[in-house]
Amino acid sequence: MKLHFPTINQFVSLLIFSITNAVFQLMVIPILVHHINAEKLGMYFLALSFGSLIAIFVNYGTMQTSMVEIKKAVTMEDKKRVIANTMAMRFIPLLIAIVIVSTLPIFIKNGVYYFMILPMILAEFINPQFYLIATYNINKYTFINLFFRLVLLLLIYIMRDSVYIIQISLLGTGIVMLLLNAFYLKSIFFQEGLSEYYPSTDKLLELLKTNSLVLGNGLTVHLQQSLFLFAIPSFVTPLYLSAYGFVDKLISSFRMLVNAYGSAVMPHAAGTHQLGFKEWKQLKQQQNILLSLFCLLAGAVMFFFPEQLLTILLMGKHDNNLAFFMEVQQLIQYISIVPMLIALNVLNVTEIFLEKKYTSYFGAGVFILFISILSIDAFQLGVDAKYVGFYPMLIEAVALATSFFIVQRIRFAKN
Repeated sequence: MKLHFPTINQFVSLLIFSITNAVFQLMVIPILVHHINAEKLGMYFLALSFGSLIAIFVNYGTMQTSMVEIKKAVTMEDKKRVIANTMAMRFIPLLIAIVIVSTLPIFIKNGVYYFMILPMILAEFINPQFYLIATYNINKYTFINLFFRLVLLLLIYIMRDSVYIIQISLLGTGIVMLLLNAFYLKSIFFQEGLSEYYPSTDKLLELLKTNSLVLGNGLTVHLQQSLFLFAIPSFVTPLYLSAYGFVDKLISSFRMLVNAYGSAVMPHAAGTHQLGFKEWKQLKQQQNILLSLFCLLAGAVMFFFPEQLLTILLMGKHDNNLAFFMEVQQLIQYISIVPMLIALNVLNVTEIFLEKKYTSYFGAGVFILFISILSIDAFQLGVDAKYVGFYPMLIEAVALATSFFIVQRIRFAKN
């Protein structure tokens, strides 16, 4: 097996970055669980999920497409053009997102929690990860992020008894992201002469149209989880909502790790894919074996040792959260196969991107979202709420089957 050392180095950096964010997320939750009631905890999960959804909209699919274009760029002028196009595509979604989060507090109960995600939105507009990953320069970014997250975690712990702890957690997370990305404004987004490369109106409309398919899939993929999270308060208790919200964050934390792996492999995968199908198939098989072994181990721990795992994640059992603990423990067993399903899908999605089959990718997202809506309708019409915990497994299985079908169609068409 040939090792590509820049990819390994980048993977380690992205793994540290993702672990930092995932562990931060999982360490904040116990603090909140032990100091706020179930209803407020549920609102925290809803606001975070909404923030992630809006961030996807602002990014407008540029994380994936711009990374590939930067990797393919031959000259510095080509790279500047990609950066300028990226900023231009993000600007209009940014304005729309600001209007949405600024008006939500007027119309929605506890809407102030949604307003607290505004810094997250601004941070996404200047997110430099597409460039740093494509140029193998993610290391510094990773360690600055680690420092900021540790400082924020300390602040949340110190303020844990405050009545504004949710606001502090949400606002602090966004500010940390904004400060982190602001470090790269001058070196990436404010480069000398960059303004010369901003696209014309016609070119921008063309770019927006092309990336709309990637955006659409990104939104539908996120909505497959978040839409269900937004809907379940109508047929489950606040306690169950909090438990499901915790499990949803557990899944998203694992997804961060898998996406880090996919992002680290992407530049190397793009080069391997250009060499030919044989080389790409060999790389994909190797990576899937590694991912499968890791996920089998993770799934076994979740299924056979949920109580011990949860005790570690929540930093112990407390009398005031035993009911929450029991609900989460059962849900963890239900989702034990989900890591495997997510991991096996990551390189299918990579292949679809490398083939630039954005329409198929978007269509897959719409289909999976349709399954999600049908699931919500089923519970609204009376299906027992005890089956809610199986929803993540259903959606990830459908996603894997759909992407596999698309990949096979691509290969059949090429042959």
